[in-house]
Amino acid sequence: MTISAFNHKKLTLHPGLFVALSAIFSLGSTAYANDTPASGYQVEKVVILSRHGVRAPTKMTQTMRDVTPNTWPEWPVKLGYITPRGEHLISLMGGFYREKFQQQGILSQGSCPTPNSIYVWADVDQRTLKTGEAFLAGLAPQCGLTIHHQQNLEKADPLFHPVKAGTCSMDKTQIQQAVEKEAQTPIENLNQHYIPSLALMNTALNFSTSAWCQKHSADKSCDLAQSMPSKLSIKDNGNKVALDGAIGLSSTLAEIFLLEYAQGMPQAAWGNIHSKQEWASLLKLHNAQFDLMARTPYIATHNGTPLLQTISHALEPKADVSKLPDISPDNKILFIAGHDTNIANIAGMLNMRWTLPGQPDNTPPGGALVFERLADKSGKQYVSVSMVYQTLEQLRSQTPLSLNQPAGSVQLKIPGCNDQTAEGYCPLSTFTRVVSQSVEPGCQLQ
Repeated sequence: MTISAFNHKKLTLHPGLFVALSAIFSLGSTAYANDTPASGYQVEKVVILSRHGVRAPTKMTQTMRDVTPNTWPEWPVKLGYITPRGEHLISLMGGFYREKFQQQGILSQGSCPTPNSIYVWADVDQRTLKTGEAFLAGLAPQCGLTIHHQQNLEKADPLFHPVKAGTCSMDKTQIQQAVEKEAQTPIENLNQHYIPSLALMNTALNFSTSAWCQKHSADKSCDLAQSMPSKLSIKDNGNKVALDGAIGLSSTLAEIFLLEYAQGMPQAAWGNIHSKQEWASLLKLHNAQFDLMARTPYIATHNGTPLLQTISHALEPKADVSKLPDISPDNKILFIAGHDTNIANIAGMLNMRWTLPGQPDNTPPGGALVFERLADKSGKQYVSVSMVYQTLEQLRSQTPLSLNQPAGSVQLKIPGCNDQTAEGYCPLSTFTRVVSQSVEPGCQLQ
């Protein structure tokens, strides 16, 4: 079904809401988003696919407790919920986007934007709903703008989770083959490719003195790489895929450490991470797990098709706007509040890869794929794609963002766009063709 078939409602953004928001294919001379369009180009529309803000861990299993003798810190919110600080960090991003869009001429200065010029669609989770609100709080403070979402908050939104929602399904055998092709090794051998990172995780956890080792290792000298072989878990007829073992577990734990740091906890990872190099080594495990579980083309295509089609339709000047409820031709900014998996899905479909200067997580809290539609002086239209994000220290310090102190940004090349300009812009017609060749027909929203 089309998104317009969803029963949706609006959440009013109350005035005054400022709640406490490896390869780079094309990287300009700066890693910060203070750049303006190349001379002769004008930004016409922007689509932002954003991860939600800093949240509490989504789960805390007995295994997670057993692999360390240390006590996990308490969070100020429920599992999986965005924190007030996370909302504030998103609002800082919203404020940065406001300055950037005013500079580009798609937002006016000194007055509230018209309601139909900005559209926010959020997934049904608390962390995504609050991210949409916090983005508007920073982008258009005290303007009373609203976010949109699927009316039934208890069901999976097929825009973000088509496989989970039952829009389409995957084949178990094809999943296994696709993941091993992406890994370039049998999954049971995967740990051997990440020995230094897993050794660092041993140290961060103090794993050798954990309850898990006391129970499972006769000589009490176990380490993650040897004790927890990696394996692929495929359940529910291929609709639930997970990477079990040392790398899958370490991916979750490394992300929690980063969230603790971004939350401002005084002893993230119990004070056991001491350098940027160590952060990068630990998050290498998280990025690797995401590459396999969300970026592998077969998985990415099945899970990312509705979103990529939505982004492509939104960038088309003459697209059928009924595909997005309440979108009008006057819409200039579309903000989609989703998850890191959604960003990784789109990256896998378009075969884009990146690393982020100052940020070890390739899909960090509040980070976003930003698609800009530009026009040259002749009226020909192009698409520019960037990953815009807060660095680890900007998250930690809650750095106010502006054009003078910008968020991080990496401009991306779309490998399928062979006629891009010298500035890295892809002709809109080519981008549309690349998208049409990337989607899985059985997973489209009808």
